[in-house]
Amino acid sequence: MVDIHKSVSNLFQEHEDLLEIFECMDEFSDTQSFCDHYGYKIEDACNAILIKSKKPEHFYALFCVLGVDRLDVNHKGKAVLNSKKLSFASREEAEEITGQIYGGISPLGLPQDIKIYIDKNVMKRDKVFIGGGNRVSKFFLSPETLVNLTNASIEDLT
Repeated sequence: MVDIHKSVSNLFQEHEDLLEIFECMDEFSDTQSFCDHYGYKIEDACNAILIKSKKPEHFYALFCVLGVDRLDVNHKGKAVLNSKKLSFASREEAEEITGQIYGGISPLGLPQDIKIYIDKNVMKRDKVFIGGGNRVSKFFLSPETLVNLTNASIEDLT
């Protein structure tokens, strides 16, 4: 039985027909290691990156970008969030804010006050994989399902 993180368990039960769960070993949870070990394409990885806005107001947002792309935090991130100062959330902040495990943070099951933004390139894939809220599971799903289950906005982030 795959270990399902408590933050995503209800969502998974409600949408089992849309989410394919995959069990992985902790040591292969990081994107490149996962792809190398299990034979998946890094182009199908959808990485979740928690960003902290510091000015003009303090809040968190989650950006989702493909494993082959680099998030443009300083220009596109600031523009999307209408923020003057952004930084990457630390490991401790990310775990505290999301309630999930660093290295497996998922756009699914997040607190409602965290807005989610998905890069337009993610939408070009047939299927992507995301963290399962922990380091021992991943979800495979269509980009459309990801948008629908997270109420995310699609943006140009890379």
